[in-house]
Amino acid sequence: MTYAATFSDLSTIDAAKRLGVPLRFEGVARFDVSPERLFAYVSEPQNVSQWVPMLKALNMNHAHSKNGSGQCGVGSERACAIGMMGNVVERIIWWDPPKGYAFAFQPENTMMVPTENHYVILLVRSRDKGSELVFRTYFNWRPGLMRFMAVYMMPMMLNMAFANIQKKLGGPGGKFRRVA
Repeated sequence: MTYAATFSDLSTIDAAKRLGVPLRFEGVARFDVSPERLFAYVSEPQNVSQWVPMLKALNMNHAHSKNGSGQCGVGSERACAIGMMGNVVERIIWWDPPKGYAFAFQPENTMMVPTENHYVILLVRSRDKGSELVFRTYFNWRPGLMRFMAVYMMPMMLNMAFANIQKKLGGPGGKFRRVA
């Protein structure tokens, strides 16, 4: 698998320019918890399995983590089994608790996941009485029938993820939108 270089900060730069792929979907949601609690909920494996729709299994590997073996950081990998998508490897390319993290998304089944050069950035920001999660997906489309279905399925799945987080953490939640 190939991945882009790691980044020191993906929270304030033009990520599309740095990653070399366009922003396709973006969601913004507010929750009634501190940024530290929100970051922990959206990043820790035992929590990710609670909010990512159709996630059947998640295994972490920190062998290449820049924070050392046993700790999540740049270079850590998550092996995920996701219903209908199949197996996916997510390699952490930016890790800055509680500010956010980013990963390269590599599906095994490119027919069911019609994307390439796929990256996800989760930004956590402090807000009045809680925090805000900005969730961005960047990628190029692959040709094929699933591309046309994915345009509708991706925001539906991402909105389900926001609803799952809202149920657990409270707050007004938020919505995803298609950008390009």
